[in-house]
Amino acid sequence: MSSENGSGFFSGLIVGGAIGLIAGVLFAPKSGRDIREELFNDSDDIIKKAKDELDKIYEELTDLKNKVGGVEQSIKTAPAETAEERAFEESLNSMDDVDEKQDEEK
Repeated sequence: MSSENGSGFFSGLIVGGAIGLIAGVLFAPKSGRDIREELFNDSDDIIKKAKDELDKIYEELTDLKNKVGGVEQSIKTAPAETAEERAFEESLNSMDDVDEKQDEEK
């Protein structure tokens, strides 16, 4: 998960909550006092859900940071080349040497 996905979700949650509240006010067959009370209670729930999602995103980013740090450390400590890569480079170098000798003979 990228951080953009997390922030997009959070923004969507806020915008969706706001649209829901507005729609509730416009289409609710309740009195003003009841609507205000309900909006107040719903806003607390929305804020709590948003904070929970933000905590989840923070945990996921922390885990990702730790994983990247582990990979970075393993790359730093890994051998620069494997035996296969060295053998391949040696064969290429020997082919270059043969080509150079052929060019010198011409």
